[in-house]
Amino acid sequence: MGKRYYAYTATAVAILLSLLSIPIVGYVPLGVDFTGGAVIQVRFNKHVETQQVREALKPLGENPTVQKFALGEQEFMIRMEAPDEGMEKLSQQVKALLETQTGKGTAEIRGVEMVGPKVGKDLRDSAIWATIIALILLLIYMAFRFTFTMGLGAIFCLIHDITILYGVFAWTGKEFNLTILAAFLTVIGYDINDTIVVCDRIRENLVGMKKRSLAEIFNASINQTLSRTILTGGFTCLVLVALLIVGTNVLKDFALALLLGIVFGTYSSIFVAVPLVLELDRYFPVKRGG
Repeated sequence: MGKRYYAYTATAVAILLSLLSIPIVGYVPLGVDFTGGAVIQVRFNKHVETQQVREALKPLGENPTVQKFALGEQEFMIRMEAPDEGMEKLSQQVKALLETQTGKGTAEIRGVEMVGPKVGKDLRDSAIWATIIALILLLIYMAFRFTFTMGLGAIFCLIHDITILYGVFAWTGKEFNLTILAAFLTVIGYDINDTIVVCDRIRENLVGMKKRSLAEIFNASINQTLSRTILTGGFTCLVLVALLIVGTNVLKDFALALLLGIVFGTYSSIFVAVPLVLELDRYFPVKRGG
């Protein structure tokens, strides 16, 4: 708790940099899932690199998303902006461009789907509401299970992590799609679990250490749960680093979001959520157990 003012400065700088991305580089680019577009499934009868597919489709759009189904398989999922032509003509165009790059008769179009702008808007709205509802339910749970101020600390902790993740994706120009949304929601669940572990120990120590100051109780509670937090987060990060090294492009973005979320989430559960409860104690005193 004695280092919390340094943490306040670091937190303020990180959030400010994330928010500055909006006027400087604009909003994070949305994927086909949210803007509408075409989804094409294609299979090759020879070894083809993801970059080859991406290069071949450049005439149809600047940033097609190419996802390989699994290592060793030559089947890809392609997402791009929906052209004015229908699905049949798009299928022919994609097949022709791919075979120009990989050889005649090598590509088989296995399916084409169109995601309309209205569907994309509905998905975008649903994503926003899913995040808002999750935060509200978590606040209610934390307030009921622990205290209202701990609930506020946990929610601010989550907003802090999501804001920083948003800033990273905005500054790097990475696409925000349903896969990344799943990563964001996973980060919310992971972070709240870290915060609950600390808050549960605080609640126990408020009974057993009644004569100690609140800052001392918070310090003791964090130290008692620190080894668990570091071990859990550390081993999870090892898996995500492996995905960053050997995963496909889509998996790499997913792993990056989770990795940053866990790192910042561990930091915020110690240096954001708990110190905020300490600051709010002067307005909403933490009740000691008896």
